[in-house]
Amino acid sequence: MKKGSIAQLAGGIGLAGLGLFIFFRDVDAVRLGHDLRSTPLLSIAGAITLTVLTLLLRSIRWNLILPPSKTASRRGLFGIVMIGFMVNNFLPARLGEATRVLLLWKRNSFTMAQSAGSVILERAIDSVFFLSFFFIPALVLPGLRSVIPYALPMAGASAAAVLALLLYLLFPVRMKKFFKWCCTLLPPAVRGRMLAIGRDLVSNLHWLFDPWKCLVMAALSFAIVFCHAAMMIIFIHEASFGVLAGMFSSACAALGAAIPLSPGYVGTLHAALKQGFILCGIDTNKAVAVATIYHAVGYITVTALGLWYFFRMKISFKDISRSKETVDQENAG
Repeated sequence: MKKGSIAQLAGGIGLAGLGLFIFFRDVDAVRLGHDLRSTPLLSIAGAITLTVLTLLLRSIRWNLILPPSKTASRRGLFGIVMIGFMVNNFLPARLGEATRVLLLWKRNSFTMAQSAGSVILERAIDSVFFLSFFFIPALVLPGLRSVIPYALPMAGASAAAVLALLLYLLFPVRMKKFFKWCCTLLPPAVRGRMLAIGRDLVSNLHWLFDPWKCLVMAALSFAIVFCHAAMMIIFIHEASFGVLAGMFSSACAALGAAIPLSPGYVGTLHAALKQGFILCGIDTNKAVAVATIYHAVGYITVTALGLWYFFRMKISFKDISRSKETVDQENAG
């Protein structure tokens, strides 16, 4: 194993340990055990269903994002999505994203730019929706007034992303030139990477010029993100915990999961989700119990299905471990 990979793994484990320390601090172990055991099986079944539905919707949206191609195949996208998220459960630095790019490129014959761009764009769209799930409840619910200073920059970032898409829709050529000009202001090492990202993204924006596809893209993206909020709601049976609270909590979980080093989002997701629940008025012990179950249900479901598709597709562990290196080399080339 290379030194960089060892350092990455060590950093991920350390970050996960710190997150778990924060997560379990000030928790009554006896009550936590009781809350875990008293979780209704129907709620767990519902969460499993929503987890699979979320990934199915992701594969449908991915199919819409990918550009038309006469030589590339669109078969097996759901399996590739499952494998990618399964890899994220085991390896740090979100290597599942690179795995998805590699599989789409090698197995489905999309170009590297199309493959990488589709995953980058997917993550960008998710970020806009999760940020909106944070700042909308923060601006509406009285109990979340304390996070408004964080919510306002998120609202600005979301608005800027939507504005950028709108400007590209209206002035595609000018926006490309403007982006290239902006890249000239960056250091040479960063400039090449940013130009590559811009090229990758543009190759997957064809749907932006079709009003019907835009509507479907927005509906799918909202449904994908809202599935996570729905999981929060079915686990917390309290009148005060409504849709907006579920949206806010799911956004907190996404912010924790966005920290890339921790394998399987362990620790970082737990600590962020716990804090989100507490801000929504949920007792600390209940917050820890629900966060634990939420992560466990998703982790086990995704891992089981991901491994099934992994062995079905006869993928090499070597390819996955070197996926990021392979993708970086191809992009550099």
